[in-house]
Amino acid sequence: MFAMVGPGDRVVIPEPAYSLYADLVVLAGGTVDFVPLGRDLHWDLDALAAALPGASMMIFSNPSNPTGIVHREPELKALGELLDGSDTLVVSDEAYHRLVYPGHALTSALAVESLRDRTVYVQTFSKTYAMTGWRVGYLTGPREVVDAAAQVHRTLNGSVNTAVQHAALAALDLPDSVMDAMVDTYRQRRELVIAHLSDIPGLHLVPPEGAFYGFLRYDNDRPSEEVARELAERKVLVRAGAEYGPSGEGHIRISFAAAEDDLRTGLARIVGHLDVTRS
Repeated sequence: MFAMVGPGDRVVIPEPAYSLYADLVVLAGGTVDFVPLGRDLHWDLDALAAALPGASMMIFSNPSNPTGIVHREPELKALGELLDGSDTLVVSDEAYHRLVYPGHALTSALAVESLRDRTVYVQTFSKTYAMTGWRVGYLTGPREVVDAAAQVHRTLNGSVNTAVQHAALAALDLPDSVMDAMVDTYRQRRELVIAHLSDIPGLHLVPPEGAFYGFLRYDNDRPSEEVARELAERKVLVRAGAEYGPSGEGHIRISFAAAEDDLRTGLARIVGHLDVTRS
């Protein structure tokens, strides 16, 4: 972000979105222009059309953290049309690209001709290879952006240590069957989450299409930070929806990167607690 954003730059972020995007824009001296998603948690293209003119950048994750949505090829092509004739950069964070569920397909921004030359593609080993905390990833994009990012990274981070580099190389040698098995495990947990939260009055879940998150909306006016804190007291950890932007209020983010027994216990406590808070 420090390589691409400076004082006075305006960055469009469809939200709810991963909270660090906005934090980094502000740290770099830019301003954030939040654009709410549609009710189905996909992009509101009319709202984007109004917000994008004059923006220096748009950033999003696909599949999405926190919503679990997979932005479809027609959405990406529509974005390319909206940006035609502009010099707006697109940052596509595709960390969860291998975690896409049956009935849904991921199209990378790099695969869309109208976006390719303006896209900074961001990738990590954390999700595909379960290497969270190893802090290794990569990006590709316009040469001037990559060169500037390398300079910033060298200044702030230094090089990735040798042990992690060897681990990353080993991960790249893994057969696809290893990742496929992981995705199937997440698929089963996803189905468990959907089954537990469906048809419960006052609770609304758009079925996750990718990643390992469910973004649960609840029908009361309790602040999401308060709900998350109360659930933590019940030994259930969720993230407050407000963390992900103004439209995230009234939601909590559930991670299903947990054992099925733990998920069942946690979901039962969530349902019970939100039923209590509604009464």
